[in-house]
Amino acid sequence: MKDAAPASIHLKDYTPFPYLIDEVALTFRLDPSHTRVQSRIRFRPNPEAAPGDFFLHGEGLTLLEARIDGTPVQPDITEAGLTCDVPDAPFTFEAEVEIDPAANTALEGLYMSNGMYCTQCEAEGFRKITYYPDRPDVMAPFSVRIEGDMPVMLSNGNPGAHGAGFAEWHDPWPKPAYLFALVAGDLVSHRGEFTTRAGRHVDLNVWVRPGDEGKCPFAMEALIKSMKWDEEVYGREYDLDVFNIVAVDDFNMGAMENKGLNIFNSAAVLASPETATDANFERIEAIIAHEYFHNWTGNRITCRDWFQLCLKEGLTVFRDSQFTADMRSGAVKRIQDVIALRARQFREDAGPLAHPVRPESFVEINNFYTATVYEKGAELIGMLKTLVGDEAYYKALDLYFTRHDGDAATIEDWLEVFEDVTGRDLAQFKRWYQEAGTPRLRVEEAYDETEGRFTLTFEQHTPPTPGQETKTPRVIPVAVGLLGPNGDEVRKTVICEVTEPRQSFTFEGLSARPVPSILRGFSAPVILDRETSNAERAFLMAHDTDPFNRWEAGRALARDGLLATIRSGAAPDRAYLDAVGALLRDDGLDPAFRALALGLPSQDELAQSLHEAGDTPDPQAIWTALEGLRDARAAHLEADARRLHAEFRVDAPYRPDAEQSGARALANAALGMITRLDRGMAAQAQFDGATNMTQQLAALSCLLDADAGDAALSAFYDQWQADRLVIDKWFMLQIVHARPDRAADTAARLTGHPDFDMKNPNRFRATLGALAMNPAGFHHASGKGYELLADWLVRLDPVNPQTTARMCSAFETWRRYDSDRQALISAQLDRILATDGLSRDTTEMVSRIRGS
Repeated sequence: MKDAAPASIHLKDYTPFPYLIDEVALTFRLDPSHTRVQSRIRFRPNPEAAPGDFFLHGEGLTLLEARIDGTPVQPDITEAGLTCDVPDAPFTFEAEVEIDPAANTALEGLYMSNGMYCTQCEAEGFRKITYYPDRPDVMAPFSVRIEGDMPVMLSNGNPGAHGAGFAEWHDPWPKPAYLFALVAGDLVSHRGEFTTRAGRHVDLNVWVRPGDEGKCPFAMEALIKSMKWDEEVYGREYDLDVFNIVAVDDFNMGAMENKGLNIFNSAAVLASPETATDANFERIEAIIAHEYFHNWTGNRITCRDWFQLCLKEGLTVFRDSQFTADMRSGAVKRIQDVIALRARQFREDAGPLAHPVRPESFVEINNFYTATVYEKGAELIGMLKTLVGDEAYYKALDLYFTRHDGDAATIEDWLEVFEDVTGRDLAQFKRWYQEAGTPRLRVEEAYDETEGRFTLTFEQHTPPTPGQETKTPRVIPVAVGLLGPNGDEVRKTVICEVTEPRQSFTFEGLSARPVPSILRGFSAPVILDRETSNAERAFLMAHDTDPFNRWEAGRALARDGLLATIRSGAAPDRAYLDAVGALLRDDGLDPAFRALALGLPSQDELAQSLHEAGDTPDPQAIWTALEGLRDARAAHLEADARRLHAEFRVDAPYRPDAEQSGARALANAALGMITRLDRGMAAQAQFDGATNMTQQLAALSCLLDADAGDAALSAFYDQWQADRLVIDKWFMLQIVHARPDRAADTAARLTGHPDFDMKNPNRFRATLGALAMNPAGFHHASGKGYELLADWLVRLDPVNPQTTARMCSAFETWRRYDSDRQALISAQLDRILATDGLSRDTTEMVSRIRGS
């Protein structure tokens, strides 16, 4: 029988834990199937909390013994934890439990990854290790002793005594249980060091499996850059004697910021020129920075409850974006962030999974590690910085760190420091945290030639979202510049603060009607509705001084032309082809920017545009229109493509820096156009002669697009079959680049490959996740894609509920499509929901998507 629907947890029901913890001492006696965990926890009543039951979370634990102040007790045990009577005074609770790491395929708590012990405790994994108040507002210093036969045994904090068969660690900084970490295995270290501004010497280590040592130097370099940057920009110094990073093969997330012991998915730390692409290197640099920055924005100051998750994640994403912008190209980084935001978060806001940046309720917190919490949360930080200015922003951050160091804070605490520093009332800004949905900002313009007066009128509206039918006006910072008819900037960027449902802003003293450049730098996460012409877009592509809006103009030209092709079969827009050609020939522009300008709207973006306009998107028609524009562009820009490929194909020794990465990006974009004309001859030559993974993978992608990649696929596999991360790429490419009628069959075939392992999240995502990344293939009219993904989600759920639940989001846009596709998808959603024993994670996600 199907289990009852799990209950929701609500923000309004928060109450402090009735007890504080002064100290935690843990002893682990490691064994793959019978690990013993002894805990000794010093509790005392919380004077700021109402009296309540003594309840400790615990799941899947075998309790061997429990004591209070040395006296054995018999607690009441349930599936959720234990309760028992305790003194109304300070006391010590001791317990010994047994757990089975080898059987823990959910990769939450303490588990085994290819013979290595590893933990993942965020959000609620510590309760699978021992009995404890597993909530972020309960903080304490931890001392840990690990006993076992592993050569390397690590935990949080600074190392203590160690010897044959044991290692001790002490973390002096109070932390919640979700930041606890333990790793033990046969590991080798790539070492480094750092000296803080205050003179503290810090030993740095990247721990990997033997054989992976050569893929660590870049990660170490990124860590040192991050530590230096955080001191210089935010004044934050590291506070322990050692900082450890460990690469783990089986990991549900990208990485985890455990205090002093960051645990990384191996894909987010291991890199060499031969095995990692430029994009991999940039991602590794950003993730290492992100997890390091959490030391202050997440660890030293954590979140009071999981509803405040955006407090640590949004701020830290914003900080890592600043870091990447400083290390590389700020303009390119901003465009990349907006592309990702629109692809993931705007889609989330427009569908059944929409929720506020700070949600009001959840069933399973793991389902709220979303683009809304992370990426939109970061956009809110950026808007706040824009509204108060750089100087006030950094003053507020200094106050935040001083006032809340050691605290479990809330969004109210965060906004209060800005109000105290600036005197501004941020009650209206707080609505961004409370209301779901992407505001639409409609723009009207008027020019009074006699007075030289130009007026912009903005009208804001946020559509209803699940559970929130009515929306209130928000404060929206709109960055505006004005260009004259000759392309000169006649008004530099100003911030128009839109606070009303309809509001006008006037610019005086203009000698001619200007061309407005609106929402520069994407100053707010909104959808801008403005009627404009192709000629104006081409003008902005040629003259706008704001790189984002220059890129945006080209994107809009391409999108509108594609929509016309989809709707009426119109030929590719000549205005777009000419404008993008002129931009490509502008050698004063950053090659990385020009490569981005060649990107086209995604299939999903076009489907959403059609849906919003009242049309029913046809995935096959969208794919056909994109292919047609790519063919026409290649023919139109052949000479440019051949010149750029020859000029920017880097032959110098490989460096993953911004200069070389941008050049390779432009050369490979040009190769994509050339391949449409020569059916893969140039791509095959690049594949055969590639000296780095960026060149090799780009060439293989082009060959697959040209239906000329079979031999290259075989050669690639033969070359890299021993490298698990490269073979993930091999799985993914075949499905992402498959023609729509072959995508599901290709994915099904690869699930039968000997190297497919559904228990490894990276491999599962590289195969079934890749199918969802081929929208025309996933949404093929046969329904094969839907059935295949549902089959595997049902299989994976009892093994790894977190990965299963996150993969369910492939179905979230199902109501966009025609009735036949909706019927096919709803049947699969119902089949998943009818599965006996379906996890809380997956039940919540599918129920929200289904609408039940």
